[in-house]
Amino acid sequence: ITCPGVLLKDKEELYLSVSVLGQYKRTQCVPAAFPLFFQEKLVFEKAFTDIADPGDLVKLLERRFCFLCILLCIFFSVGKILATYQENTRDFLFPDPKLTRGHHGLDREILMKRSSSFT
Repeated sequence: ITCPGVLLKDKEELYLSVSVLGQYKRTQCVPAAFPLFFQEKLVFEKAFTDIADPGDLVKLLERRFCFLCILLCIFFSVGKILATYQENTRDFLFPDPKLTRGHHGLDREILMKRSSSFT
């Protein structure tokens, strides 16, 4: 995660929280110095046993499931939200090809929205 020209006042640790397909996972903590490098994979699996039509799956991913990514700071053992990113799961998993660079799905750039606590 990059944030050019930004120095964090609090030198606490940061982690990334991700919620998708009704599941929540988080990364290990990293030092609060940009750029942030999270060297791990978060794996999310879900079986849709009651869906036979791929079109129905697309509709379900658009309407029911949301992809949420949150950058948090561990500050006195409490998570303080610094930035968030949210969109429907279908658009996150299968982005419009013209919006991605490199290999489809492997290299992605997203713009997180900073919170009011991220000065």
